Amino acid sequence: MSDLEQLDLALYCTQCMPGYHLPCFAGGEDDIFANHGLSVRIFDPEGGPANPAAVAAGRLDLCLTSVAHFLAAKREDPQLAARFVFMVARQSHMAAFVVRDRPAAHGRPVTTYADLDGASLLGDPDSPFGREYRTLLSRLGARAGEPVDVPYESIMQALAEGRGDVAADFADLLPRFQKAADAFGVQVDALPFHEAGIDIYGSGLVASTQMLRERPVTVRTAVRAFRDALLASRDDPRLGLGALLDHIPTAEADAVLAGWSAGAPIVFDAEPTALGTMNAEKWRRTIEYHADAYGVSRDIDVEEVFDGSAGAISGTVAPAR
Repeated sequence: MSDLEQLDLALYCTQCMPGYHLPCFAGGEDDIFANHGLSVRIFDPEGGPANPAAVAAGRLDLCLTSVAHFLAAKREDPQLAARFVFMVARQSHMAAFVVRDRPAAHGRPVTTYADLDGASLLGDPDSPFGREYRTLLSRLGARAGEPVDVPYESIMQALAEGRGDVAADFADLLPRFQKAADAFGVQVDALPFHEAGIDIYGSGLVASTQMLRERPVTVRTAVRAFRDALLASRDDPRLGLGALLDHIPTAEADAVLAGWSAGAPIVFDAEPTALGTMNAEKWRRTIEYHADAYGVSRDIDVEEVFDGSAGAISGTVAPAR
């Protein structure tokens, strides 16, 4: 074990999406990381754009982060010395949540994306979720309904109660929305943004440009090890569960597994390309979408956001279970 190369990895969002992180902990089981010659120390996220900034500064070797956080860090520091090397969520995490069969403000239930036209949105329309939802509507040629001002922590219950028609959040949170809805005897449905044609990247693994330059073999090895951990979690989500619960004591086992299951399609079934790989055209769409959502410049070179060499692993994967 002393011959293993040590890497420090920061997680993405442990409180909102603990299930997303199961592969990080599965990698320590069955010697998945060790079989690649690695020992991976897991750290809590520094928060938002600070995660990729910490990688760029050399305080971390790797981090998981969202495209939104990375692009925010890139705009704060145009010289950000970090790149995505493996895209875990190959589509946006975002979804529109609605209550099944409940008429919206326009008088009919929301069953298709066209039905979002004129429906009311719960929460702050200028929050990141609100901005991305309005960008979805703009791409669909739909109108936003009246906003319903509700604190973020109350949105799940407010949707179940019928105080508004739509909540915009991560698709991974469908089990939590449904848990809140169970008390009201209603069913919540999720309309993922990517199924409406929003073909952009979601979140993934980031390394520093220094590491890519000076330790390219290590980066490629880490990517392959993480891919193996993802596939192991697909086959047995419980593999990393115990270690995750030890690290995140506020997490609940059933919620972790349910969240993993809800988010797995955008990891494994999102597109037919090889797991984790990226391309410049889709990155251009991703940058344009986030520029529209957040009212910022599109002037970011795609070559400065990803390095596809480490993730060039051939072969596709079977659909998620």
